[in-house]
Amino acid sequence: MEKAFSLLVFIILFIMLASVENKVKANTCMEGLGNCQQCSERCKAKHGPQGEGSCDIKNQLCTCYYPCGSPSGPQPKKCYGGAGLCGGNCGPPCCNQKCAQKYNQGTGFCDSIGHTSLCKCEYPC
Repeated sequence: MEKAFSLLVFIILFIMLASVENKVKANTCMEGLGNCQQCSERCKAKHGPQGEGSCDIKNQLCTCYYPCGSPSGPQPKKCYGGAGLCGGNCGPPCCNQKCAQKYNQGTGFCDSIGHTSLCKCEYPC
């Protein structure tokens, strides 16, 4: 009986720790920044001092982790990312589809900056 109780306590503790870890991950956004050169510096420049750059040595790719949205206000917390260029064969519906495939519950829109149209994605934290 004591072994069963101990096992039950262990399982409950494991579930509690797993749910806390998921909450921490859920409040962090991530964005690929390309090559690893000055990964951490570029991440901080783009997302502020709380941004943390991490370089995947195997693939030589930089990933930036930063806090999700604004902690205050009625708006749901959102993360933002990109999915390449819009235009040509990829207009708003294509951009939206790319974002949905790349990010969980992601939606996309085309945003023009000068003569370049970028596919920007928004997804919940």
